[in-house]
Amino acid sequence: MKKILCIILALTLGMGCMFFAHAQEEAVTEKSLRVVSFNVDGLPIPSFLSSTKRPAGKATRLIAEQLNRFDCDILCAQEDFNYHGTLRRELDMPYATVTSGPAVIGDGLNIFADYPVYNVGREAWSTAYGIFDCGSDELTPKGILYCTVELAEGIYVDVYTLHADAWEDDDSMLAKAAQFDQLAALIEAHSGDRAVLLTGDFNVNYAVFREGYKGGRYNVDLCQKLLDNFVAKGFHDAWIEANNDGNYDFTYGEMRSRYGCEYPRTWDTLDHIFYRDGKGVSFTLEDAWYDGFDCAEITWDGHLSDHAAVCAVFTCKLDAAQADSTLALQKEWAKPITHFFHGVVSVCRTLYTVIVHIPDLFRNGIGWIK
Repeated sequence: MKKILCIILALTLGMGCMFFAHAQEEAVTEKSLRVVSFNVDGLPIPSFLSSTKRPAGKATRLIAEQLNRFDCDILCAQEDFNYHGTLRRELDMPYATVTSGPAVIGDGLNIFADYPVYNVGREAWSTAYGIFDCGSDELTPKGILYCTVELAEGIYVDVYTLHADAWEDDDSMLAKAAQFDQLAALIEAHSGDRAVLLTGDFNVNYAVFREGYKGGRYNVDLCQKLLDNFVAKGFHDAWIEANNDGNYDFTYGEMRSRYGCEYPRTWDTLDHIFYRDGKGVSFTLEDAWYDGFDCAEITWDGHLSDHAAVCAVFTCKLDAAQADSTLALQKEWAKPITHFFHGVVSVCRTLYTVIVHIPDLFRNGIGWIK
């Protein structure tokens, strides 16, 4: 009798272990994730004044068409200003953040996705530089957009996109350094140990800015700032990992020799995708590259945008048992009245800044025209 009971107990325990192991296997899944960060150049500038000589409306439709062919899962857009409606309508992605408005009013940042988007937030830069010169960044409400994307039921990744100060004068460089500190603090406070995709137009690359600092042309080492604030905290730059074996220490000459051309649109450009594993999500990078998404339909002398997009393809290991089960989710809703008053405040603030600095305009002229 005892022997029979022991056999029954052993069989029960064995079946329980098999069921538990099977349940654990079911809790872990894999999926491919195709991510693009793209400064879409959505300013309402006539084609004859555009650096790319392109009609912006048609270019936006072609951008959406190319991204659909790429089968993009998450698009992080910068300068998505006056043609947001076109991009939203033409893209085959059902979820998107609510636009903050056209140029002067909005920050130009939006995220489009094949997966549900929650907990959307925007944060303007605390520091910027340039009114009538140096990129005129004080007249543009740039900053950070962040949200939570649900890759599978109960499994999340926080996605950030940003647009940093332009130009490379001393004050703009200091502003960018302060912005990267602000960004690092926001990620630490908002995301904690969740998985993160950090994308955007950083207006910094490694080779040019490192050599500029070492040569005394720049007053701050922004490359080291990226390494200290993000890479040292578990982030990886997708392009560097895929194309330079994870080595962040290289020279402009080395890249110029390897690629046989200058860096814009080809290698180590100003746009980046960083990634970091976190609760329930592990990234395996399959490939990363810069892609203009230019196509045969282009009939003007230029590109779809003055930036090449940065693309990354990941295999994501999703573990439901390790996911953040305490995360509260909130959908974003359009708030027309709130957006209207935000727009009024933004325009008034810009006009005030312009009026206060009119003496500088007469004294120095417009820097980007001179």
